[in-house]
Amino acid sequence: MLPRSIVLLLFVFQLMSCQQVAEKSAVADTGTINIDFWYGPDQHFGQLGTPQRWINILGNIAATDSLLKATYSLNEGPEMPLSLGSNLHRLALPGDFNVELAWDDLITGTNQLSVAAYSRGDTVVRKSLQFEAAKGNTWPLPYAVDFSEVDRLQDVVQIVDGHWSLEKDGVRTRQRYYDRVLSMGDTVGWSDYATTVHLTVNDYTPSEPGPPTYNVTHFGVAMRWRGHHADGRQPSRKWYPLGAQGEFLIKARKDSCQFRILFDGGRHKPPTFSERLNNLVIGQPMVIKTQVVTLPDERTRYRFKQWMADQPEPDGWDVEGFETDDYASGALCLVPHNSDVTIHRVVVEPLTNESE
Repeated sequence: MLPRSIVLLLFVFQLMSCQQVAEKSAVADTGTINIDFWYGPDQHFGQLGTPQRWINILGNIAATDSLLKATYSLNEGPEMPLSLGSNLHRLALPGDFNVELAWDDLITGTNQLSVAAYSRGDTVVRKSLQFEAAKGNTWPLPYAVDFSEVDRLQDVVQIVDGHWSLEKDGVRTRQRYYDRVLSMGDTVGWSDYATTVHLTVNDYTPSEPGPPTYNVTHFGVAMRWRGHHADGRQPSRKWYPLGAQGEFLIKARKDSCQFRILFDGGRHKPPTFSERLNNLVIGQPMVIKTQVVTLPDERTRYRFKQWMADQPEPDGWDVEGFETDDYASGALCLVPHNSDVTIHRVVVEPLTNESE
């Protein structure tokens, strides 16, 4: 039988060894957590105007399976739950986040956002971002942007959803997924206007039932937009009602693409489809032109047309639709849905003659 002192030493050594193993396991389980704000440390909103009721701070939290939850805090306020992707809608990839902040909750000038990631082993990683908010500006109209000449995307648009890259010939979506959204314009100051969008469809995900396409793949142009509506989710998912969205539907047969106009999310009013079929050549530039105008009878008229850039502009419109209960004003949104798109240029002009 071993002496009591040796038994005690062996017990202590075994206890210390177990503790070291547990600590190593906790470190291995926690892994490395990295919080990435996609559009950098110098972000600003409202310098041109207010295209929606929110601002959006987008990014990704890369971590191991040990990640338990994430939160955000605005201006040292309370921590709020932060949803992480994928949620099969606005959050595309694992770890994607979209901090949706109401304009009314921001202070004019410098604001601070803190994002925290909690993992097993009582590990917390925090990262803060200071951003500027300017209030009271009205987005100019007419407005034009050539994305090939832009150094910083937030200088010319407000990013609502998605990870976008500036390339030599325009701005391009990084993932083909549910609505990737750029907005420009003003919720109040923009009423009647015409838009010309020069773009190239590089690739697309064929539509099928269920996520992520939900039976449709398109490039959409939404007008009289005011932002997602609060619906209890983070971020909000309810994008309607708005004015209307014209969706250029990408079909398996590229000579059978067509427009539809979606009112109120298609819930209370059926979409209007174009009778004319459109041609699409993947990888080749094309043009989309739109109009929104309030008529003398107080109805709102929406019009859309598309053509390949090496062809003449067609006479007439591919489709038009009318709304009787509409917002009087609202911004413009560019919305690739499950399509890989490069947007080259956008020109927006006021409409003063309802007969145009």
